[in-house]
Amino acid sequence: MDRGEACRACGATLAPAEVSGIRDWEYGFPGEFAYRPCPGCGVRQLFPFLDLDDLREAYRMDYHGHAEPGQKGLLYSLLFRALERTEQARLSALVAGGARVLDVGCGIGLFLAKLRALGAADLMGIDFSELAAQAVRARGIPCHQGTFLDFPAEGGSFDVVVMNNYLEHTLNPAAELAQARRLLRPGGVLVGELPNFDSLDRALFGRFWGGNHVPRHTFQFGPRELRAFLSRAGFSRVRLGYPLNTSHFALSVQNLLQRNAADLRNNPALRHGRAGYYAALLLALIPLNALAVLARRTGFLTFEARP
Repeated sequence: MDRGEACRACGATLAPAEVSGIRDWEYGFPGEFAYRPCPGCGVRQLFPFLDLDDLREAYRMDYHGHAEPGQKGLLYSLLFRALERTEQARLSALVAGGARVLDVGCGIGLFLAKLRALGAADLMGIDFSELAAQAVRARGIPCHQGTFLDFPAEGGSFDVVVMNNYLEHTLNPAAELAQARRLLRPGGVLVGELPNFDSLDRALFGRFWGGNHVPRHTFQFGPRELRAFLSRAGFSRVRLGYPLNTSHFALSVQNLLQRNAADLRNNPALRHGRAGYYAALLLALIPLNALAVLARRTGFLTFEARP
């Protein structure tokens, strides 16, 4: 672990912790963590910070991102399919005209599979997990196992670069965005999603907020910090969205309920880091999340930007 005082994104000295005493309520990775804001770029950085080997270990714990929707229960599967239908128009526009798409941090390839079902043929994934990369290849989609910064593609190779729930997992978000810009063709687009540190649910739940997801979420952004990062990386025409997504609300409630589990690493109440009631919470919390959408303070931010 790195207990340094410098922001890994811009080099400025980090300020004292904004939120502390955070534990891995989902999978039981050892230790307590905090987020320290950077007065230089505004990003909040995990403290203490993990190196790449530690981060790899944090994804070997029955990780929910490596599970198929059907493994998470019937209600979750139905909600997943409903979300797919609502996204269809947006995703169809992404792959129009035979666009070449790169999904960074693609997990087991669920998003890539959605794009292929809409007719996209030129798809590529990247993930540092061997398990995830194998799952993507089993779907018949090429996948590079490794980090994005080591990806050996030539500049201007892709029409679309996707970073869904990825940028907050990285070791250096500024370098990741610079790589995305390098790989995009003229007229290309970067799209993605990440947690919103300025959300209503984070304000309500603090260290139990589902978007903390320590130690895997190494950086946290609000709308202002995200716009600034994209601008510094050479992106313009930035569009942010505030989606109706109750995942962090539901996980916050779960974290609060499971905080006193005798063994967070082997918690019998959780499977893939989720309780049996998690999907019901996703559904029940929609009205509250709808209010957050109106207030532009949802637990997630979506973004679209062009070089």
